[in-house]
Amino acid sequence: MNEKRIEEIIFKYALLNAIKHNGKANINAVLGKILAEAPELKNKIKEIIPKIEQIVKEINSLSIEKQKEKLNELGLIIEKKKIEKIELPDLPYAIKGKVITAFPPEPSKYPHIGHAKSALINFLYAKKYDGKFILRFEDTNPRMVKKEYYDAFIDGLKWLGIEWDQVDYVSDYIEKFYEASEFLIKNGHAYVCTCKQEDIRKNRRLMKECDCRKNEIEKNLSLFNDMLNGNFNEGEATLRMKISMSHKNAAMRDPSIMRIIDFPHPRVGNKYKVWPMYDFGTALMDGWEGITHRIRSKEFEIRTELQQYIQKIFNFKIPHIMEIARFNLEGAPSSGRKIREMIKNGELIGWDDPRLTTLIALRRRGFLPEAIKEFLIITGISKSEATIAWSNFESINRSILDKIANRFFCVIDPIRINIINAPKIDFTFAPYHPEFPERGKRKIPVKIDEIYISKDDFEIYLGKEIRLMNLFNIKLEKNAIYTGKEVIQEIPKIHWVSYPNIKVKILMPNGSFIEGLAEPELANQRIDEKIQLVRVGFARIDSLNPLILYFTHK
Repeated sequence: MNEKRIEEIIFKYALLNAIKHNGKANINAVLGKILAEAPELKNKIKEIIPKIEQIVKEINSLSIEKQKEKLNELGLIIEKKKIEKIELPDLPYAIKGKVITAFPPEPSKYPHIGHAKSALINFLYAKKYDGKFILRFEDTNPRMVKKEYYDAFIDGLKWLGIEWDQVDYVSDYIEKFYEASEFLIKNGHAYVCTCKQEDIRKNRRLMKECDCRKNEIEKNLSLFNDMLNGNFNEGEATLRMKISMSHKNAAMRDPSIMRIIDFPHPRVGNKYKVWPMYDFGTALMDGWEGITHRIRSKEFEIRTELQQYIQKIFNFKIPHIMEIARFNLEGAPSSGRKIREMIKNGELIGWDDPRLTTLIALRRRGFLPEAIKEFLIITGISKSEATIAWSNFESINRSILDKIANRFFCVIDPIRINIINAPKIDFTFAPYHPEFPERGKRKIPVKIDEIYISKDDFEIYLGKEIRLMNLFNIKLEKNAIYTGKEVIQEIPKIHWVSYPNIKVKILMPNGSFIEGLAEPELANQRIDEKIQLVRVGFARIDSLNPLILYFTHK
């Protein structure tokens, strides 16, 4: 990048920053914006710092009116970001007091932000129409479901403030599924198929009927009883709907609706060996619960025809279905199978790994439930799938965190300096939050010959005059020179710690740990408290002894 282009970038950000802050640009803020746009300049940091200082000084000498004129000449504007409250659109065919919605997770993993969106929207619609919201656990695969997953969904949804009027477990309805299966067999809608699974898949692909389809009703009833009594092993027999093997929708080609799983269930033990499959289970549960509206992920769109076909056979009222797009946060795995595999291989520390979007991971990182809910509503109920940048999510969380998070100093990758000619000071005070003076001040110890600043700050500002925040000004060297107590607007202001201090480990969003030194007051805070490390970012206190933080975001 040539010199002229570098100066243009500096001028632009210095001007924007000055107008945002009553005509006075801040060197540190300008530097951060420059490096964000042109990270390659980090290698030239020592060369561009004098240019930044010169241009900032020039712009700060101008009146605000003149600065705005310069802004207009460049064709720049200052964006005023405002997130407007977004209401959910009206629900079609909704009658006040009659709406019944459900969120039906399979308890085979920890809930992630996608689950949260489905649960939240169904909950909010039921609330909007003074209706009923049901939490339904579709726990019909004993090999996949675990008690910890049930608990994780309940804890996660409660944390978000989602409340249900009724909780159902499909495992409590198995006898009713057996009755429904016999009804289908007796009325010629279902048959027991003993073909091998690979043959069933092949025949469905080729639209070919098998001989089992020709079974008499009495034979199907006998074979179904054999399934219930354990006379078949897993994979040797399934109950299939009799629809059409030539249907254009592959889901309608005689789908399996009941299958054998010989494995203990966490709620009902070994009581049952024949379990409903997804479409049969969700179609009948919707009918039995009287669901009026289903808002669910677009991926289930292809299943709608089959589920409604089943509901019509049982004379259930068909719920109105709205499909919404799945969405992902960039770079975050959401597949339960993949996450389980990564945990097993040691690639993730667990379901609360900071790289995940599980509710337990977001909670441990320091994301707030009100921010998550606001973000999910803003993403809307579109059917267009999208991968959303973390920055969009973080900006909402930051706007809430900024008001509640008290400030503390923490130096990453510390370098020790000694200060010459400084007055003897045993401690200084700094506000817990600059916008809320009523919260008081924290006491920071000072040992003049043992001050720590970050390696980055040392390399950037070596030989320059800077201010140690809430302390005094120095000319930065290994043996720094005290230059006074007066606050000077133009010089950079950096954070620091002295002695005594405490060691801190911070788990970053990429799963790595960084270490640093923090002011001792940080150890007197509470576990789970959300804080801001000045000039570093927001974090959540995970442990006090040893002091471990989870980094939330900048």
